[in-house]
Amino acid sequence: MHGTHLRMSETGFPDLKTLVDIKNLIDQVALIEDKLADAEKGLYHELRDKYASEVAIGFEDKVLLEVMLRNVTIRKDMDIPI
Repeated sequence: MHGTHLRMSETGFPDLKTLVDIKNLIDQVALIEDKLADAEKGLYHELRDKYASEVAIGFEDKVLLEVMLRNVTIRKDMDIPI
């Protein structure tokens, strides 16, 4: 699974802004979950479950969630069925 690295801030503490961003993205993806491709849906469920408890913050996970949101928008705009 991607994103097992703990991203640290300049102060040496975990990057809590990234964690907040990830949790917000998880909430956004939840609203369009039915529009995700099967592979995206599986990855989304893994990330949702991973961040449901205390976890090492994975910056890569934030990028994956952003890509999911972008992919759904692109498919919608280009009228591409999943």
